[in-house]
Amino acid sequence: MSTDNLCPKCGAPLSPVTTTSTGREIQRCSAGSWDPQSRKNIGCDYVKWLEVKPVTLDEKCPKCGAPLVLQVTRFGKKMKKCSTSSWDKVKKQATGCDYVEWINNYSPKQDTGEEFLPPEEDQG
Repeated sequence: MSTDNLCPKCGAPLSPVTTTSTGREIQRCSAGSWDPQSRKNIGCDYVKWLEVKPVTLDEKCPKCGAPLVLQVTRFGKKMKKCSTSSWDKVKKQATGCDYVEWINNYSPKQDTGEEFLPPEEDQG
């Protein structure tokens, strides 16, 4: 058995890959488990978070015409974005087309707290 399939904490084999409710994939140590009642790990607590690969869609970018991809953020949020966009790690800035469409009506720009304000009364 290769060391890729062994827990680095206790040496037990890793369990099969499972998908979380947010769409992220994880692989746990077989010597541990998650107790939803107490919301704690039982046994070995090693969890390996796997990268979710972008999926190319049959849609075109409305800005540049390139294919769109479905991508999941590290927080489990889903978005459609242009396949030409990327991140320059050296310059720390976005490159390529900037088209992004958040799925499930999520947008960082929408997190203003306005949904907690009372509705405005009509003064007319």
